[in-house]
Formats: sequence, C-alpha cells, structure tokens
Amino acid sequence: MKQLWPQGPVYVDDPVFKITTDSVLLAHFAASAGNFARCMDLGCGGGLLSVLLHARYPDAVYDSVDIRPDAADACRDNYDANGVAGRVDCLDVRQYRAIGRPGEYDLVVCNPPYYYAGKPSPDAGRAAARSDGLSPAQFSGAASYLLRRGGSFCLVHKPEFLTDIFAAMRLADIEPKRLRFVTHAADSAPVLVLIEGRRGGKPGLTALPNLILTAPDGGPTAEVREIYHMR
Repeated sequence: MKQLWPQGPVYVDDPVFKITTDSVLLAHFAASAGNFARCMDLGCGGGLLSVLLHARYPDAVYDSVDIRPDAADACRDNYDANGVAGRVDCLDVRQYRAIGRPGEYDLVVCNPPYYYAGKPSPDAGRAAARSDGLSPAQFSGAASYLLRRGGSFCLVHKPEFLTDIFAAMRLADIEPKRLRFVTHAADSAPVLVLIEGRRGGKPGLTALPNLILTAPDGGPTAEVREIYHMR
C-alpha cells in the first residue's frame, strides 16, 4: 500500500488496472461538479475514484461496483485503509437494478473500458481483454437509473466516441452540461474527454478550456502539478 501524496490517502493497486491519468483527472473533474451526499462508481477497479473524491468530500458516502472479484476486494481494502464510508459489491453494471434504488445517488462516476462490442480496440491484446466492455448506452442507462433528478454523471472517455456518448446520454435523460478535452501539449489533438451530464437537465453545454498535460519545457503543467499534489 502506497501513499498517493504526502499526508494524502493510501492506496493498493487493482491487480489488473493500475493508477492511470484518466482516473486521476476524472476524480478532479467530478469534484468540481459540486457537493454531494452519495456517490456511485460504476466499474470501480481498486476504488481510486472514491478514494480521491473522499479526500475532497470526506462526509459523503461512496458505493462502488465491479464485475471482477479481485477488483472489489482491492476496493474494500482501500475503503478500510482510508475510512471511506460505503459499500462495495461485485456486480455487473448492466444489471443496474440490482446495484441500488432508483434515484439514490447525487453523483455517478465511471471510467469505462473505451472499446466495446462493435468498437474494438486497435490493439489485439486490449481487444481480447476488453471485448465485454460497457457501451455508452449501457453505462448511461445505469447512471440514469441510479441518479436523482438533477444529479450529475461524470465520466472520461476517448474523443472519437463523443457522438455515441452524447446520443446515449440524451436517450437516457442525461443532458450533457460540461465538456473538457485533455491534450498532451497545447498544440496537440485531444486524447481524452471529460464529460458531466445532468439527469433531467436543460439543454446547454459548456466547453471548458483544454486540460494540457505537458508544459513547453517537457514537464507537467502547473494545473497537472496541482491535481497530482506535486510540490
């Protein structure tokens, strides 16, 4: 178990998926959606999103689900080590009616596998490992069922799937409200997109300035240093 930053939370890795930039950026993005009392992480892995959000909002309850027993076990260890309140279940997100009651959550977060049936990864190994990944319709449907009206759904994905995601969110009564692209450098194309939708929200999308990872000198930008608690 390692400390994520000095005087910060501790964390043991998910046996399969390690800490990644996309999860760290999603936690920071979701934290800016506003205060909440109860959060659900769909496909939680080791529970990194809940651990990072708990560092910002320690009084909230964090429930998590993952289809893999080893991930759920790691998530429980991380909850116990950091005093995170909430339950961790080994469940399939597609069976969302077994996850919680309708409208139970103020915030739902999700860092899904980016490639799914009909949209395979260009990398053969990843395609084989993630061929059963959640589609935008599946994770949007689960989020819509679990969110209260006015609650927020925050996720990270690949820009190439943005049309599919927006279409699925609207069909699930989740209106896209905030969008932020992530780029490696100021002059490079986006590699990730952070999205916040609101269940039952009115139309109106705010496009935020790009989150740039690398400064001209090759080091992390000031914003990335702040997100990662670098000194």
